Amino acid sequence: MNRIYAIAIKEIKEIWRNRLFLLLAFLVPFIMFVVFGYGISLDIENMPFSYIDYDRTRLSRDLVDKFVGRYFNLQGNVSDPKEAEKLLSTGRLRAVLVIPPDFSRRIFKGETAEVQILIDGGYPYTSLTVKGYAEAIIGSFSEMLQQEALQKRGLEIRSSPVRVETRYLFNESLKSSYALVPGLIAIVLLVNPAVLTAIAIAREKEFGTIYNIYSTPVRKIEFLIGKIIPYMIISSINFFIVVFTVKVLFHIPMKGNLLDLIPGALVYVLINVSIGLLISSVTRTVVSAQIVTLIITVIPAFLYSGLLIPVSNLGTEGKMMAYIYPTMHFMKIIHGVYLKRLSIAEMLPQFALLILYFIGLFSLSIKLFKKREA
Repeated sequence: MNRIYAIAIKEIKEIWRNRLFLLLAFLVPFIMFVVFGYGISLDIENMPFSYIDYDRTRLSRDLVDKFVGRYFNLQGNVSDPKEAEKLLSTGRLRAVLVIPPDFSRRIFKGETAEVQILIDGGYPYTSLTVKGYAEAIIGSFSEMLQQEALQKRGLEIRSSPVRVETRYLFNESLKSSYALVPGLIAIVLLVNPAVLTAIAIAREKEFGTIYNIYSTPVRKIEFLIGKIIPYMIISSINFFIVVFTVKVLFHIPMKGNLLDLIPGALVYVLINVSIGLLISSVTRTVVSAQIVTLIITVIPAFLYSGLLIPVSNLGTEGKMMAYIYPTMHFMKIIHGVYLKRLSIAEMLPQFALLILYFIGLFSLSIKLFKKREA
């Protein structure tokens, strides 16, 4: 314990003396969290929208008014299709409604009137969502006209045989930020501890100070445990900072208990400092350690954690990658606490898997770390 304590104190002094490294340890995670928190959103709302009204009747105006609301932001009318295409190509509009000149006449004659929706297809996911919004609005408008027609004829309006009542659980307002912003905790706690730990040992190798350790009776496990203690403390402080940021800056409530999140977060940080140890064992320079760590952590974290794409939507190979990386399991714990009010007992499988990940990675780090060099 004395050796572990001595190495930990030595590392803390080195971190404190290097103010740039200290800034990297605390300021970068906060900046990264805020930038990603404000920049990532899957909500498709306030789409810039316009219309070409060749009919210019009350019915056509009523249809346009139906589009004004949460999902579409009306930018005024457009004179012709060429202007509409230009505005769509420059990104100033995402959709344009085209109402033909015989729109109201066909409706009053009992015929089917057609309208056209021009959508910017440059963003396929957004385009399909906008198409769904438009079809739902036009469908609602068509049903309203049918009911008015039946009322004028004095016919009884019967309700539909089947009516769907949808209830959204866990994220009732359907705001993507309620799932994405807390999920970024997993990204920050993955990247920062791994990078800092990898740099710490790679820096010793690059500067040659590692030979001071080689000449001492300190064992590998003592050296590695002493090395990770300061970064565990730093990452734990960063964890509470980002949780506080989620609450104060983004106003996202935590439905569950913070005490159910802390144990998983601590084990998850242990996993990530072990990843840093593992990378530093096979690299010799700070730059190479940084590059390898960022490649191994950042890219898979966004693709296979379930943050942006549900794991269930991935192919077989993608699902295998998701289960290999521990981020997905910690992401389930975060969503369980923030959105579903789950306790640590209900998330025990994910917690147990994280412990196994740590034991495996830390054991491998000890195995690969060389106390003596050839």
